[in-house]
Amino acid sequence: MRKLMEYCFGVGCFLLIGFFTVSVRASSDEHPWDVLIFTQQWPQTVCHQWKSEDKRHNCLLPSTRNLWTIHGVWPTKYGHLGPSFCNASWTFNASDIAPIENQLEIFWTNVELKTDHYDFWRHEWEKHGTCASVLPELSTEIRYFSQGLNWLLHYSMSSILAQAKILPDSTPTIEEIHEAVVSQLNRNPVIHCTYDSRRKENFLEEIRICFNKTLELIDCDGVVGSTYPTHDYTGGKIISNCDPGKGILYPSIVPDLNERLPSLRADQDDSQLKLPLVSIYKIIQIVKWATF
Repeated sequence: MRKLMEYCFGVGCFLLIGFFTVSVRASSDEHPWDVLIFTQQWPQTVCHQWKSEDKRHNCLLPSTRNLWTIHGVWPTKYGHLGPSFCNASWTFNASDIAPIENQLEIFWTNVELKTDHYDFWRHEWEKHGTCASVLPELSTEIRYFSQGLNWLLHYSMSSILAQAKILPDSTPTIEEIHEAVVSQLNRNPVIHCTYDSRRKENFLEEIRICFNKTLELIDCDGVVGSTYPTHDYTGGKIISNCDPGKGILYPSIVPDLNERLPSLRADQDDSQLKLPLVSIYKIIQIVKWATF
């Protein structure tokens, strides 16, 4: 523990020194945006979609079972996609996130095994992180990626859905998924599906929640547009591209492209869907010094 404290202190000093340099660079090239969209993805669906594009495609799934992972933290202007790539001169530097690389490999993994993790993180940083960096809390690579880890810790869809008894291998409705998130967070999310034209079925792929510029959780209502359609239901409106008239497939394994999914297993334990305590502890230690 003493070694960990000394190590973290050293990294903390590095972050503090880098903060002033980088914050000046970010403020010189500000881009307007209104909200941060924090996107979690279901790896099994991401992999299924990736393989459906080409059967030769391979995937890298998290070693932890039934784990929702991070896709990104996306600054967004209401009614638009983006901004993006806000500072072409601020390229990704892998050494800047070395202290949290092990956590990123687990929780911010590159499911599509076409490139390595660095290419995925580089894309997220250069497209989205450079725009988010106008905020002091997100003003460096390690702050940006650590904030994603922090939000996954507090708003894990693995736990939120499990508490509503929405388990992998089930086919919840869009209303059930929406209400599961709202009951826990009291905020409206965006629910994203991918459509399998061969099966003619929707697969649950992503759930997105929104934060304002002070990093407070808010409704995602403002992002409604052509990319985020809404559906009316008895409780109000749901922001989603999923078909409201059908159950949504939430697979525990990557489906075979030519077979139907298995039915929900009756013996599945809710505890399998929660982040392991050891993994949570690791995130807590990282967040303590990386988001000071």
